[in-house]
Amino acid sequence: MVTHVGEYSCTIKWWDGDYTAKVEHLKLLELLEEDCRFLQQLCERLRRLHEVAGRDEAVDWLLQGLGKQAKPYLSALQAKLLAAVEREYGIDPKFKK
Repeated sequence: MVTHVGEYSCTIKWWDGDYTAKVEHLKLLELLEEDCRFLQQLCERLRRLHEVAGRDEAVDWLLQGLGKQAKPYLSALQAKLLAAVEREYGIDPKFKK
């Protein structure tokens, strides 16, 4: 998610941190508002898991894969895996910071 746009660069909020990129390096995605909301929620869910201290390395594999999501939805299996890991670490998927 782009959180700030400057004259030459922008700030991007990603599941594993915030990054700065040149505006010309971004690709415009034509997404519906509903799809944008889903991707924002997914990013927040992944961020919360990323913040868990001492998490199993398998969680990092899952975060890497889901963080590269090119589509604005999860498959049924992806959704189940994410929910199972959130339960394992006591994270409510609907909690907002």
